[in-house]
Amino acid sequence: MCLVLGALVASIVTRGPTQEQLQSLGYYRFESPRPLNDFELIDHEQNPVGLYSLKNRWSLLFFGFTYCPDVCPTTLAVLSNALADNDKRLQVILVSVDPDRDSPQVLARYIKSFDPEFRGYTGTFDNLVSIATQLNVAFGKVPGPELGTYSVEHSASIIVINPDGKYAGFIKAPHQLQNIRAIVNTFE
Repeated sequence: MCLVLGALVASIVTRGPTQEQLQSLGYYRFESPRPLNDFELIDHEQNPVGLYSLKNRWSLLFFGFTYCPDVCPTTLAVLSNALADNDKRLQVILVSVDPDRDSPQVLARYIKSFDPEFRGYTGTFDNLVSIATQLNVAFGKVPGPELGTYSVEHSASIIVINPDGKYAGFIKAPHQLQNIRAIVNTFE
């Protein structure tokens, strides 16, 4: 009897969490990861990046910008703290939705203040729209209170890309440190 019970428990543990359990953490994993078309951006070191840059490891993409007053710094801080002791091979990438202000140099300073391993991507508006559209990420400029000023409204979800370079799902806000840790621990 103990042997049967032990086998049952082991099968549940090795099966991993259910969709409902993942969603309770904020992670909406797709049954079948979605293929992505290639894209052309540059990273914070001015190197070209594309779909190949997202392969062979898990990637967490967050679409935001360096002038963001709240959501972006909070999310990046949570990711930094949640992944501090994580030994899984993954990368965190801030994809700028403000290419007019977020040059590679600005992105480099910004992301390194959260974690030296974080990456920053930017590019032309059209190229950013192309990748954002594939990932169902919305963003757009909003005029500021003074003439010539603006902010950028954007999705607060974290996009999950699997090591095959496919869109595996997304993590909805609000982002909590313990939930991010639990989600990342499900990555195979």
